[in-house]
Amino acid sequence: MGRETAVVLGGTGWVGRHVSASFAAEGYDVVTVARDRAERLPYARFVRLDLTAEPVEKIVRTLEAERPAVVVNAAGQPWGSSEEVMRTSLLELTERVLAALGALPFRPRFVQVGTVMEYGPTPRGVPIGENTAPRPAGAYGRIKLAASTAVLEAARAGRVDAVVVRLVNVAGPGTAPASLLGRVLEELLTAREEGRDAELVLAPLRAQRDYIDIRDAGDAVLAAARGGLVGQAVNIGSGTTVPVRRLVRQLIAASGVPTRLEERAPGAGGPVSPGAGGDWLAVDPDPARLLLGWKAQRPVEGALSDDWHDRAARRTGS
Repeated sequence: MGRETAVVLGGTGWVGRHVSASFAAEGYDVVTVARDRAERLPYARFVRLDLTAEPVEKIVRTLEAERPAVVVNAAGQPWGSSEEVMRTSLLELTERVLAALGALPFRPRFVQVGTVMEYGPTPRGVPIGENTAPRPAGAYGRIKLAASTAVLEAARAGRVDAVVVRLVNVAGPGTAPASLLGRVLEELLTAREEGRDAELVLAPLRAQRDYIDIRDAGDAVLAAARGGLVGQAVNIGSGTTVPVRRLVRQLIAASGVPTRLEERAPGAGGPVSPGAGGDWLAVDPDPARLLLGWKAQRPVEGALSDDWHDRAARRTGS
């Protein structure tokens, strides 16, 4: 009997690459599906498919050919994109995938990768729980919530075998360039290449957020795929907050690049995390531990250091 197959939609993206790595490490044959290859992943096979443009019937045929035990949706453009692009790549894509899953002659396990931004701002000191009412503050949160809702409704109606995982902030190799840490990384790398001190001008770093290593996030998706939950959303986080100022300083320290850091009034520098809302965010980690057998294992400091060294090596070609 052959190994089970996991199809990761958006598998060449930041989250998707680490989800794919987690499934490969567990012995799955991994197939990444995306519009662009981006880079070759040694642990996965690539299938080129534009999930927002091709007919649903082609998505059905692709899945029938692979016959996966698991399908993960980690596709979509991040919150730095326009609202139109996000709606197409996050919500409409999810709706098309749900239609394809419903047309299959077999029923793979489906995991939708969501975000705690679907909840919106929460009171300081009050962790987000699975029963917290979603009130997203920005377009990204609203669109991701609509996609998660579509998945949960389809699962509860018996059309798919699906679960949603809502990730907190993540850090680690491949950080999205539009994020706070991604912007800091790029400035540090550019300064090093140009042989000068780095100059960072950011909005006040007041926020305290729940962060996990991106590789822990991949393991959480794997745990959700192997679990028996259907029609539920589970929050994925450490349950603790870390000041984003500390993260920025730790990233600077990991780089070894002399840096001048200036915090200016909102609007003068980049936002800490567009669409997140609020200056405090953490989730209750117990449901993920009890329902999925998952908890955060890796320190965020290691994620930052690994991200710097990985990106620096890519830039130098070493």
